[in-house]
Amino acid sequence: MTSLKGNYATTIDEKRRLKLPKKLREAMSLSPNEHLVIGPGYDGCIFLFPPEEWGKQEDKLKNLKVESGEHRFLERVFVPQSEDAKIDRLGRLTISLRLLDRAQIKKDILILGVLTRIELWEPEAYRKYLTQYQLSYEEVAERIYQAQNQEKT
Repeated sequence: MTSLKGNYATTIDEKRRLKLPKKLREAMSLSPNEHLVIGPGYDGCIFLFPPEEWGKQEDKLKNLKVESGEHRFLERVFVPQSEDAKIDRLGRLTISLRLLDRAQIKKDILILGVLTRIELWEPEAYRKYLTQYQLSYEEVAERIYQAQNQEKT
């Protein structure tokens, strides 16, 4: 799978179907019987994982400690709300009403390719998310990359 990237504005239909952009479908290289996993994301979005990436998420979850209340909480919220999503021959998938409500998505939807996953956002919620930081994009990037460089030395 090549990395998932891009920003796409679209709508969902009355049957809660979303047509994924062709570039994203091609980047995932799904075989006819494969499906995606769709579940609650962070910061108010919905996550969409290709099969290989969902497997990595499952591995992380399996390594959580059942003795930890926070670990149990994450498992109990994330896993039961996640579900398989089959892409039909027209490139559409159906999103559950529960997930749409959680992300406050009614009709308009913003699709973001974020390297290993796809995020689905209500457009105004995404705009608000972007404005919540006191620092600019460049300042955040500089801090992150400087910290990574310090860890390497």
